[in-house]
Amino acid sequence: MATLHFALNDSGYLLLGKSETIGPSSLLFTQLDINSNIYSRKKNSDQASFRDLEPRFIRDTNSMPTVFHKQNTFEYPGKMKAADNTDLDSAIDTLLLSDFMPACAVINKNMEIIQFRGETSLFLSHSPGKASLNILKMIRPEFSFELRDAIRKVSKTKQTVSKEGIEVKMGPKLLLVTLIVSIVKVEWDEPLMLVVFKPEEYTETIKSSTGEKGNSIQKDRRIKKLTEELNTASAEMHEFIVSQEQAYEELQAANEEIVSTNEEFQTLNEELESTKEEIEATNEELTSTNQELQMRNELLMESDNYSEAIISTLHEPMLVLNKKFEVKSVSKSFCKKFNLEREEIEGKPFFEFSSRQWNIPKLKERLEEIIAKNGKFENFEVTHTFPGKGEMTMLLNASRIVQKIHGEQLILLAIEDITDLKRKQSEEKEAFQANIRNHKEEKLSLEKAVKRRTKQLEQKNAELEAANKDLEAFNYVSSHDLQEPLRKIQNFTSLILKDKELKISREGTAYLKKLQDTSKRMRSLIEDLLLYSRTKSAERNFEKEKLYNIILDAKNEQRELINKKKALIEVNVSCEVHIIKFQFMQLFSNLLSNSLKFANPNRRLRITINAKISKGSVLKFKKLSPDIKYCHITFTDNGIGFDSKYKERIFEVFQRLHSLVEYNGTGIGLSICKRIVENHDGFITAAGEPGKGARFDIYFPVR
Repeated sequence: MATLHFALNDSGYLLLGKSETIGPSSLLFTQLDINSNIYSRKKNSDQASFRDLEPRFIRDTNSMPTVFHKQNTFEYPGKMKAADNTDLDSAIDTLLLSDFMPACAVINKNMEIIQFRGETSLFLSHSPGKASLNILKMIRPEFSFELRDAIRKVSKTKQTVSKEGIEVKMGPKLLLVTLIVSIVKVEWDEPLMLVVFKPEEYTETIKSSTGEKGNSIQKDRRIKKLTEELNTASAEMHEFIVSQEQAYEELQAANEEIVSTNEEFQTLNEELESTKEEIEATNEELTSTNQELQMRNELLMESDNYSEAIISTLHEPMLVLNKKFEVKSVSKSFCKKFNLEREEIEGKPFFEFSSRQWNIPKLKERLEEIIAKNGKFENFEVTHTFPGKGEMTMLLNASRIVQKIHGEQLILLAIEDITDLKRKQSEEKEAFQANIRNHKEEKLSLEKAVKRRTKQLEQKNAELEAANKDLEAFNYVSSHDLQEPLRKIQNFTSLILKDKELKISREGTAYLKKLQDTSKRMRSLIEDLLLYSRTKSAERNFEKEKLYNIILDAKNEQRELINKKKALIEVNVSCEVHIIKFQFMQLFSNLLSNSLKFANPNRRLRITINAKISKGSVLKFKKLSPDIKYCHITFTDNGIGFDSKYKERIFEVFQRLHSLVEYNGTGIGLSICKRIVENHDGFITAAGEPGKGARFDIYFPVR
């Protein structure tokens, strides 16, 4: 507690727990509140040192009554100086206080004696045992009750209390003493009280010489005294009982508080146990964290060394400046680049070292902005002439670095010499401008060539238009003028063969039949050619149609031949598509005609037609776009088939895989199919195997 008293400030407070006290250190601390353990430091913790009341003048008992010693010098009455009234009053007060002061003691609220005054040996003495300055332990038994009662009343009323006529046996005599207790009105850390023992002027023997009369007076006085004391004691006892009852209630409330506090302490103890476990766990975490921090510190040191090694080995010159633009560190490449020593640079202002060659106004302005605005700059181009190096072009990069530990602001400045690059760029620019000039000349010549080619194309277009007109005229001639003689040949040949009156030999009849067949083939060829040309030139009017209905119409057109061949046709189609109806009718009619023509005589012809709509990414055909939907039609038969090496050839005009003797036809049917599919922005492919059949795959986008 003495250590806490020494360490506590004068204006500080000491807060103790509910179960803690200051013990025997009441002289060191003052309790501010009875209900709380808050104490303040006593400024005067030692025993109160009142000013000693010593006389200014020491009386000399060996000389004349009027002679005094002052400062160890003697003055006789005849030679004494006249003293003023103030000195005389002070001398008289000092003499009275030193020789006639009553016995008294100054105590604190704990009944501890702080100071003695006067001769107190008649009233106060130490009792055997442990030494104590408690006035209740040192007082004579005759004063014990009266003193305790007087102190209690003074503490309660703050008024002076006097107890008169207290008898003290002094051998064969009785001494009457008056006990006075009052408050000491002085600025102190705690309340003080003054206890004064005032003896009466007379004493009286126990056995008087007057005999029975003296004893009677003494007894009466004694009885009166005891009666007063008994009444006083009765009143005080009643007051004490009331105060005891109040104290008992307070103790009972305090006991309840202690019980609840005990429960709180138990709860707190449990919490402390759990807190202890948490602290242990936290301690383990802190240990692991400490190890991790040590490892990170080592990594940081390694990183620092690594960074320094990188900076020292970089080819680009680098500097580190402080906020005053003084060079803090510099790389080797900077010193080598500008032929300087490290000692000439470090610690010196950046804009002043080496004959102020870096005193570039624009660069200085940009660096000042970094410190002021917490900014940075990149690829800041500077062209400057350096002594001994000539004109140099550099790219500067700078950024602010703040060291968190020291709070120092630094600038990292990196320099890249692009003088050679600039020179090369200038040469390339000149070459590029020359190329542009040449390109312009070539462009002019190309524009002239384009104009010439445009004129040629215009001529070709005119020729093509004329050819189209001729083709239209040819189509007209083919459809009318060429077919008219063929019709007449067929009609006359039929009439000659039917006329029985004409006697024609067998050989002549055979020639006439051949002529009739040839004219039929010629007429069919002309019709196919007209159909082939019209598929490209006809208007492309797309309509939404069901494929199944179109296939059904094509079957009806080929019904006679289908029945003759006893062909079995299976259709699995449910798509609705936008198509040119009459062209798709021709497409399926030609495919059916082709399968019926090349049917295998050894087995029944079977034709299967399937159709579905899928994305190009699902269909396995490279020419399709993966995100577009296509209608995929498969047309398969089990006819005589063909070799797959002819899969492209069969779609060419007038290309036949068999002779007219084996199979009749014009060689244009599949070419018409290909042109119809192309008119719908689609593709058609063929695959076959001799003796097993053929397969046609048709793809066109769904509109």
